[in-house]
Amino acid sequence: MKLIKKAKHGLKRLWNILARTDMLVLPGQLAFFFLLATVPTVTLIAYGASLFNVSMDFISNFLLKAFGSDIASLITPMINDIHFSLEFLIPLFVAFYAASGGASSIIVTSNQLLNFENSSFLKRKIKGLIMTFILISLIVFLLLVPAFGDKFIELIEYVNMNQTVTNTIVFIINVSKGPISWLVIFFLVKIIYTMAPDKRMSSSYTTKGSIFTTLGFIVITYIYSYYVNNVAHYDLLYGGLSHFVVLMIWFYLIAYIVTIGIAINAEELENRQKLAAKKEENKQ
Repeated sequence: MKLIKKAKHGLKRLWNILARTDMLVLPGQLAFFFLLATVPTVTLIAYGASLFNVSMDFISNFLLKAFGSDIASLITPMINDIHFSLEFLIPLFVAFYAASGGASSIIVTSNQLLNFENSSFLKRKIKGLIMTFILISLIVFLLLVPAFGDKFIELIEYVNMNQTVTNTIVFIINVSKGPISWLVIFFLVKIIYTMAPDKRMSSSYTTKGSIFTTLGFIVITYIYSYYVNNVAHYDLLYGGLSHFVVLMIWFYLIAYIVTIGIAINAEELENRQKLAAKKEENKQ
């Protein structure tokens, strides 16, 4: 009976979370800002790779293998002939600044759900930029390890690189899979949730939301990876846009999970505050 009660209570809480107005707005916003961050992120990675004498063909081939010709053909022209200059830095900064709107939305939503006042615009933007780099690191990690780790390994082994470097990269990716990758995801998610509110709080209240979000990311990413790698005819519906549509659906589901995690954390804090108030009453 206790187990059934707990299950009902859990389902009721989940329904209350999904019924929030934030769930109608924030996921779409975040998915849009994730898309905005795609090009500058790939550009920055391509520039970093060029410093280590990794050819653009290697990056182009990975984009082709992982996302298909549709997305690769959109991004590849933007990363060719990259040169470190003012013309390179200004558009990159503007793109990241625009993409930081997603992190700003997370900050504002967290404050709203936790009943905190928003900080000044400047503070929120600086924190938003920092959170954007963490979010981008998380997305890149999800794509390179759980989603397309095997494809990345195949490409590295195919390209004629130094054997020691190849073995090292393959070893790191293989070790990073499974439980270690889950811990990395959990760690990054917990940092984002702890940073988001404009009031210092113990990170312990974000644990439940971080666990939910980590599990959600893992499940959705493996489904996305399986779908892209194994479903042969999903392009019949969308034609040339198929890979782009599937990527956008993945972005949206990731954003939706992030929003649910924020709401879970808000409810956890509210429950703790109620419990503390009840204990104080009993003492009196």
